[in-house]
Amino acid sequence: MAEGLEAVLPSGAGVGPWSGEIRAGEQVLLLGPSGSGKSTLLRVLAGAIPSHQRGRVTGTVRLFDGTAGDPADGMAGGPHDGTAGGAADGFDEGAGAIDPVEGGVLATAPVLGHLGQDPVDGVCLPLIADDVALPLESACTPPERIGPRVHEVLSAMGVGELAHRSAATLSGGQLQRASLAAAIAARPRLLLLDEPTAMLDAEGVAAVRSAVDAATDQTGCALLLVEHRLDDWAGEQGLDGLPARTVALDRSGRVLADGPTREVLTAHGPALREQGCWLPREIEERIGGARPAGPAGSAEPAEPVARLEPAEPARSAALVPLTAATPRSEVLLHLRDATLGPPDASGRGDDAVLTGADLEIRAGRLLAVVGRNGAGKSTLLGALSRLDPLRAGTLEGAAAGLVLQRPESQFVADTVEDELAASGAPQDVRRAMLERLDLADHAAQSPYRLSGGQQRRLSLGAMLLADRPVLLADEPGYGLDRSAQEAVLSLLREAADAGRGVVMTTHDLRSLEAADDVVVIADGRLVGPLAPSDLLADDALLRRAGLRVADRLGPHPREGTEAERAGSSAPVRADGSLSPGAGSPLSEQQSSAPADDPAPRTALDPLARPRTALDPPARPRAPLARRDPTVLLGLLTALSIVCITLTDPAPLLVLYALLAAGTMLGLRLGPLALARAQAPFVLFAAGVLMVNVLSRPGHEPWPDLPVRVTSEGIVLGAALALRALVIGLGAVAVVRASDPGRTMTSLRTHARLPARIALALLAGQRLLEDLPRRWATITRAHRLRRPPSADGTPGRLGPRAMARCAFALLVDAIRSSTRIAFALESRGLGTGERTQWRTAALTRADGALLVGVVLAVAAVLALAG
Repeated sequence: MAEGLEAVLPSGAGVGPWSGEIRAGEQVLLLGPSGSGKSTLLRVLAGAIPSHQRGRVTGTVRLFDGTAGDPADGMAGGPHDGTAGGAADGFDEGAGAIDPVEGGVLATAPVLGHLGQDPVDGVCLPLIADDVALPLESACTPPERIGPRVHEVLSAMGVGELAHRSAATLSGGQLQRASLAAAIAARPRLLLLDEPTAMLDAEGVAAVRSAVDAATDQTGCALLLVEHRLDDWAGEQGLDGLPARTVALDRSGRVLADGPTREVLTAHGPALREQGCWLPREIEERIGGARPAGPAGSAEPAEPVARLEPAEPARSAALVPLTAATPRSEVLLHLRDATLGPPDASGRGDDAVLTGADLEIRAGRLLAVVGRNGAGKSTLLGALSRLDPLRAGTLEGAAAGLVLQRPESQFVADTVEDELAASGAPQDVRRAMLERLDLADHAAQSPYRLSGGQQRRLSLGAMLLADRPVLLADEPGYGLDRSAQEAVLSLLREAADAGRGVVMTTHDLRSLEAADDVVVIADGRLVGPLAPSDLLADDALLRRAGLRVADRLGPHPREGTEAERAGSSAPVRADGSLSPGAGSPLSEQQSSAPADDPAPRTALDPLARPRTALDPPARPRAPLARRDPTVLLGLLTALSIVCITLTDPAPLLVLYALLAAGTMLGLRLGPLALARAQAPFVLFAAGVLMVNVLSRPGHEPWPDLPVRVTSEGIVLGAALALRALVIGLGAVAVVRASDPGRTMTSLRTHARLPARIALALLAGQRLLEDLPRRWATITRAHRLRRPPSADGTPGRLGPRAMARCAFALLVDAIRSSTRIAFALESRGLGTGERTQWRTAALTRADGALLVGVVLAVAAVLALAG
């Protein structure tokens, strides 16, 4: 229960005051326009404000852990002055009452699960299974029960086969489901979900909804849900499929209503729609106006949608300038018989996403591209923009501008006005665009301080002013409320009416009201173009494209390429439970093995299936890689100490020869690979040798040389150089033989390394692994802002632009590190007691390696002595 709870951020935006309670097992919908403070309220309840984000919180809120107060309550409260706790009237401040404002995130972690808006930073450890296990370890769950529970919740989300995958290799939708699995894994008493379906297709929404319902039914967990896609969440049940209670906020963050969902939406639906909220179809029909497209989970065919009214031609042309008039329906860009796929490091790859793709982009037409997560929508836009090469086929026609899903990655200026100025448009056109974007009052503000909807409009406006004949927009309505999405779609519609060819990807059928044609990506092929009304009436095609849930929930394909979707893990059982075994695979189809599987199974293997959390980590092939990392680190430390004590080059040379032979045999490396791995140490050793040979005083064996060379310098230089080579080669062997995850597990087990340090280091690795992807996204986005070459290819980046990209990457990394720190604390990573799921056992082979190295070093020293 909260009493007068209000939060105000430094910007002046805030939410509340709100007074109310959420009972155990109760599901509550938090509804309001963008900027009304929905996410702020969730972060207050999670303890993130003011501990992680500056803000002033007044009033009172309490969470119960079930050991005190009314056991049916998920929350309880009493007066709070925002700075110190105090006893409330009728409320006992005894054990079991948690004050999130005073205690912060660590205090709420035992009873609360939280899913934020950004799924990329919601997964804080490199491996998905370890991330989901983290809250279970914090809850002191017995280790033998952690693996089955991790498998259970991941399978319920339809991503059970991702357990041993690296987070850096997953899509946004996969990360979103993995983050939700971590949020519900420890069976929290209160679950806070901030737009959990924003990046999911219809099948993903159904899996998430089933898992959340099962979690609340089984554990009595309360739910506070922020969601724009109300029809998708409700499915075929309509209003009855939404949470029974709704708390509605107005644009200022004040509570507009709090009561039964049907009553709140019926009474306040017109006001909420006017302020920009999406409403369920049933309420929209009662209010009147154009009927929205049918929900992705609905079995009822949708009626043809009404097309958005275009803006006045004169106004549209002024805001969306073109260098020359283009005849309507003229082909601007033509893709012929193309094979598309994400490029690898060499710009090519083997995992084709689309084959035989033929597509014409015509002037004056707005084309929508729809399909399930991972079908290839973004890949298609990357090819059309010429950022990514075609595997096969041809692309001919005009240059295209692309607006990415994350608009902040494309910002190249310090203020909103300068962002538009970077397009090269005249000042009067820029001012008109600021007015059209409703950003005139923010002209001097940093684009990074705008809301998500404002950033999307700014990014789109800047690309419109760049005067490209073709405009591509990747999920332009992602995460936007009604008014923001209508503003974005109106801009796209105006661009098409002004003579551009416009293509947008979407998984939201409501966006089709702005389109002239629609292309469906299904089974690795392009279907269409079709009229939007024809698609909405074709139930079979909607199901093939993952835009409508199948009649019976079967194996849920994970996101990825068509080849990757060959295998799947089961969603929840028919009774909706999450009991052990609910996630066992139901499909005998095969999937490609994870990248870390040393022996991928094939379709000829009847037992082939994706590895899950119930399976042990992949066993390395190389003998040295199977050894315990703590043993390897200990041997490296001892060898380094021995090398430092030696001043004679002879034993050091023998040690180096033995270590090189052992490394090549133990890691199965060839001489060239070993030489390349040692290159930095070889350069360092050569420098050390030369410095000592040329500068050390002593006997000169060759006095006629133009430079002085001494015997003492040769001996000492050789010894120091060999020290560097031996220690460097040992470091190379240890790094090649172990990965950070195994190393931290081993150090926690054998060296008693505190979990807080070990897991924080792994979180740092998670961020480092993601930096190449972030860098690629930023540089690609900045290339799109530069003038294209003669063949339409995006321009190259110069040194100044690269420096700006580097600064943008630094800012992005700092922001991500703060969000990952919050995610770690929300999973209970503190200084308290915890269990350890994965442990490292020493084997006889580890002992044999230890004894063998010790004997070899002792023999070398004995011979040298």
